[in-house]
Amino acid sequence: MYAVISDIHGNFDALEAVLSDLPDKVERVYCLGDVIGYGASPNECCRAVREREMPTITGNHDLAVTDLETDLSWFNPVAARAVLWTREQLTDENADFLRERPRMMQTRDALFVHGSVRDPDEYIINTTAAEENLAVLRREYSNIPVCFFGHTHVKAVAPAPPDYKENRGDGEEASVLDLTEGGPFLVNPGSVGQPRDGDTFASYVLVEPTPTVNGAAPVGPKVLYRFVEYDIEQAQAKIRAAGLPDMLAERLALGR
Repeated sequence: MYAVISDIHGNFDALEAVLSDLPDKVERVYCLGDVIGYGASPNECCRAVREREMPTITGNHDLAVTDLETDLSWFNPVAARAVLWTREQLTDENADFLRERPRMMQTRDALFVHGSVRDPDEYIINTTAAEENLAVLRREYSNIPVCFFGHTHVKAVAPAPPDYKENRGDGEEASVLDLTEGGPFLVNPGSVGQPRDGDTFASYVLVEPTPTVNGAAPVGPKVLYRFVEYDIEQAQAKIRAAGLPDMLAERLALGR
């Protein structure tokens, strides 16, 4: 079993809660990028990711902070201000770590991207984008049954299996998603540090791969969403104490 997390965004309180929630049988945690940006604890988040030796992708905020040539006009004023603040706080060691991460990763039975299959900075926000990326997945990664993506901060599965329950706001587990047939699938675990789908808890997924037989092509896994409560007020207090825009603190209590 492994876990997939995404979009920590410098929220160490949320990340700590997620790591504490992981079952003992989780062998590896994959991180889909944006370890930093927005939140007040970039170094603490980087340290946790590094100490746990998570296979990690570089997200667009990670690149914006570590690449001083990044054109910040592409970011809204709040995000740009957070980037500049994070640049001042991040240690050289953590900046080098993020800068050296790949933009995508692949195992025998899964692809891991930040934005999408075809573009690491693309937002998959509608059915058209999902269908187009599924077509690329089928064409260029024909033996890969599932692609995990982040970037939108919104939990999603495409195509949605019959038992998928969207945007559970009550903190309970969703049903296990059986992705062994009908794939390939795109799966967004949601955001650890700044959810934007109306849920305030940190979310991630647990993945149970399906064993393959006699060298056959990989079969899709079973996936379980986990919804983890954390101390939002403490995370908000850190953002305000750092002098970051208050909106970044307020939105944590709204899940938007």
